[in-house]
Amino acid sequence: MRRSAAALRALLALSLLLAASRANALPITLRDSNGTRYNINTDVDPLINDSNASGAVTDATFQKPVTVTSYFVGFTFFGFTTVYTVQRQVNVPLRNAFAGFNGLVITGTNGINLPNGIVYNPGEGLASEECPQSGDNRQLVFQTQSFPALNLQVTRKVFVPNNGEFLRWLNIVTNTGPTAQTVSIGLVGRLGSGSDTRITSTSTGDSGLTSGVQWFTTAQQTPKGTNSTEPKLGFVVQGPGASPPPSVGIRSTGQVGYIYSPLIQPGASAIVLTYVTVQGNTNNAKSTVQNLVTLPAKGIFCLSQAELRQIVNFAPITPPVTKKATISLNFKKTSADKVNWNGSITIGAGLSLKGLPVTIDVGGASQTFVLNKSGKGNNGGGNKFSLQPKLKNGVTKAGTVKFSFQLKGDFKAIFDPYGLVNATVSNVPVTVPASFTAGPQTYATEQNFTYKATQGKTGTAKNS
Repeated sequence: MRRSAAALRALLALSLLLAASRANALPITLRDSNGTRYNINTDVDPLINDSNASGAVTDATFQKPVTVTSYFVGFTFFGFTTVYTVQRQVNVPLRNAFAGFNGLVITGTNGINLPNGIVYNPGEGLASEECPQSGDNRQLVFQTQSFPALNLQVTRKVFVPNNGEFLRWLNIVTNTGPTAQTVSIGLVGRLGSGSDTRITSTSTGDSGLTSGVQWFTTAQQTPKGTNSTEPKLGFVVQGPGASPPPSVGIRSTGQVGYIYSPLIQPGASAIVLTYVTVQGNTNNAKSTVQNLVTLPAKGIFCLSQAELRQIVNFAPITPPVTKKATISLNFKKTSADKVNWNGSITIGAGLSLKGLPVTIDVGGASQTFVLNKSGKGNNGGGNKFSLQPKLKNGVTKAGTVKFSFQLKGDFKAIFDPYGLVNATVSNVPVTVPASFTAGPQTYATEQNFTYKATQGKTGTAKNS
């Protein structure tokens, strides 16, 4: 832990040293569903600033008019500080959220810090673009960069959905050597609020950042009589149950850094998954990251089964086995759409089913069920879930068990970005993400379907 903390200090110091210059970057702009514009660096050559390296966000702007809250510190009496707030309407786009954010730096291996961090920056254009939603590619795939002296290869994927309010990074590190090694993976950046940055909430309830923090939010603190024009930010660092936890820090100058140290086996890859959201108010930033840390379906769109298994900063993610899945859309009626799913999952021993919450999320169509002692939940309106484990003394035995669920509602707008459109089409391949939690375990998959529809009537997707 001491080495990680020292590496984090060095990482932030390196970013500060280079902060005076800007990278010569050619960014690609992607917008999320709330209109936030993210400028993502691609071909960065020459590299001047690690916070603006390939795959980092050079800036991001929240463009909707908002009511902003200004924070300023009042007088201190007998050790107590009063923080005042003032709300004003701002009808112009908020200023840039970042001054370069989330550059990737390898800071050490096997517990030994490198004298200078090695920055991921292949200095080339994109390898590809993928993950279409509503006809536009939403994920940028970066070139793989090799570091032969460290027996490592690194690449990145950056995703911005058109049906969600976030940006997602996959930071992929592969061990090309003959032995397992612990790799320290640093992510570093600078916030647009700079020295006026204020942490507004954390998952731990602390006023600062610790290794246990899963998410946190920030805002700009302003002097009395002035109002902030900076957006409110939310960050997802890790999920519940992640091991080992990262080192996390934020400086008074607005620099943010994380260091993850997974053990990577020979020929294997480790993926660090992080998110950021840019919002007009703190409540939206907080609710967005609280949802993302649970890995909702929108948050895992376009992640393969292999990638889900390689994520190291969340508890192990297990893919369910799908036996039969169908999505039925009724374009003539409202609230007449259905999702039916049958399959199996692997569960652990010792779970009591009575009162166990199970959350189902298929592409954004979501329900939370509370199970009875038999493993069934019924929310009415056609929404139901069933789990069929073997029980011993009222708790589950470890093994593979069958599950089934049905969701009913108005899902047409939810599934449209995934290709389930109101048009006459036949045998079109589509992919819909699905995730669910049962107690402490998370299950997720990218399900392939074949879609057939008649415009103005019905559409049906069946698993292929």
